Amino acid sequence: MKQTKIPKMVALIGAGAIAILCAHAQTSTTFVATLEPIAFLTAHEWDAQLPDSPERKKQKIHATFTWTQNRQAIRISNELVTGGKASPYIDGLYAWDPQQRVIVFWYVDAKGSLTKGTVKTEDGKLVHQFQETESDGKTADYVARVRPHGNEAWDNEIFARKGNGLTPLVKVRYDVAQ
Repeated sequence: MKQTKIPKMVALIGAGAIAILCAHAQTSTTFVATLEPIAFLTAHEWDAQLPDSPERKKQKIHATFTWTQNRQAIRISNELVTGGKASPYIDGLYAWDPQQRVIVFWYVDAKGSLTKGTVKTEDGKLVHQFQETESDGKTADYVARVRPHGNEAWDNEIFARKGNGLTPLVKVRYDVAQ
């Protein structure tokens, strides 16, 4: 009798494990689907050429976006490369906020400023509305409009928000890193 109980228990445990895995897979798929508008960022590493530094050295941003192990968020890790030498720029995270029903993001820069905001799709662009809090506590509001070009490039246009108006600050194009 003990021999029949053991295979049944193993089968029940196995069925339970499969049910848990299936439920987890469905949950993961739901969250991955909510991050689909920005998933293209994980397809490559990206470079955006910037104007030369005051010392006339070539400058670029090297951007890396990677899925977290549980595929519930996308990590951001960007470097500023000047004259071929990389230095930390920003590190952060994109995730789905189920309460707000929107993609949210946070990142910190190398100087200790904290930036947090939301991402919504409008007219084929990913509109990032965000606030930067500098290490001294001063804040500034911004809007970035990211326009993907398939999986091969994207534009990032950043504006400062002043009252109800937007002042253009910079527009860069990110291409697949070489």
